[in-house]
Amino acid sequence: MGLYINKNSKGEILPNLGKVQALINDGAVITDERFKENLVCVVEQGLFDAAAYMYSENEHEEFIYTVRTRTWLVYDKAKELAK
Repeated sequence: MGLYINKNSKGEILPNLGKVQALINDGAVITDERFKENLVCVVEQGLFDAAAYMYSENEHEEFIYTVRTRTWLVYDKAKELAK
């Protein structure tokens, strides 16, 4: 696992909590968990949210089975912003 989104398309740092809404405000759309281009999984970790870019089907498999609360988004800036 390894490519995360920490800033929006304007270069602003995403908040520790509320990353789903911040990404929606920047153009992301909620979707289902099926693998597709520009898929992002936001996992609620308690003290912070992690916005992970699903850059491959193997990466996607790592997140499918997590027991934490997840939200799946399609975000056209995902590949560009993931580090």
